[in-house]
Amino acid sequence: MRIVIVGAGVQGTVFAVRLAMAGHEVTLVSRPERARELRHGGAAVRDLKTMRLCTKALPVLERLPPNFVADYCLVAVRREQIEAVLPDLAAATAIPRVVFLVNHANGSSDLLSRLGRSRTVLAFPGVAGDCEDGVIRYLDIPQQHTVVEEGARDVVSLLREAGFAVDSVRDMDAWLQRHAVFVTAIAGALYENGCDALRLSRDLATVRRFILAVREGWTAEDREGVGPAPFALRAIFCWVPLWLSARYWSRLLGSASGDIYFARHARHAPAEMAALAVDVRTLLKDGEAPGLRTLLASIDEWRGGIGA
Repeated sequence: MRIVIVGAGVQGTVFAVRLAMAGHEVTLVSRPERARELRHGGAAVRDLKTMRLCTKALPVLERLPPNFVADYCLVAVRREQIEAVLPDLAAATAIPRVVFLVNHANGSSDLLSRLGRSRTVLAFPGVAGDCEDGVIRYLDIPQQHTVVEEGARDVVSLLREAGFAVDSVRDMDAWLQRHAVFVTAIAGALYENGCDALRLSRDLATVRRFILAVREGWTAEDREGVGPAPFALRAIFCWVPLWLSARYWSRLLGSASGDIYFARHARHAPAEMAALAVDVRTLLKDGEAPGLRTLLASIDEWRGGIGA
């Protein structure tokens, strides 16, 4: 298969290298500075579980041409960058499948109207990591596999063949809206603790506030008829006692994985967290979810201060 990936950060690079290792012809589309880095040293990823380093020399473009021919395009940009890449994606009509691995919660009607239902696939990556000296260091997240909308069996097969654990989701818009509440709540709690996962793990009062904020946001979404949250997250947030949920999150945040899963991305993506916070606020009615709103305000404060 010929695959082009728009976005060469953590997600885009990991998917590019693993798909290339699976035998596919992969091209990356990246911003100029990252493109120069990739051309010089190749696309390098290190699996932090096995410590295996893999490097692939891949073609790199700085913009997706309208006449580019590929079987699939994977879009791995941040929430606030979606609008900028949509015109090029819409113009590249020789690509029949465009897979959005993007963190957004404002619904997908605009994507579907501009690209067409048959071309558009909604998904979300189950990978976390950061970049150090040009090498993407990452982990697959066992608690949250890569998810792909139900019906896109070709995309599920493509990613599974590259070694990704993939789950099918019936309603991706609902999944993304539920996930956005979780992500923004934990980001706000992290920012209140200097974006330090270990420090947050010891701040049990804020850990409890984070859990209660997610419950508030999900209750608001329940009232709007949004589809249910993923089973595992519902269980740990809503079905176990608060003290047990707090213990779970405190332990996870205090582990090495807690920093990789949550804090590293939050440190490097305050603009994305702020854009997601806007998405979440649009899902809430006046007076709803006051605890969640407090954590959303902490995102704005971080971005306007040292995180800007």
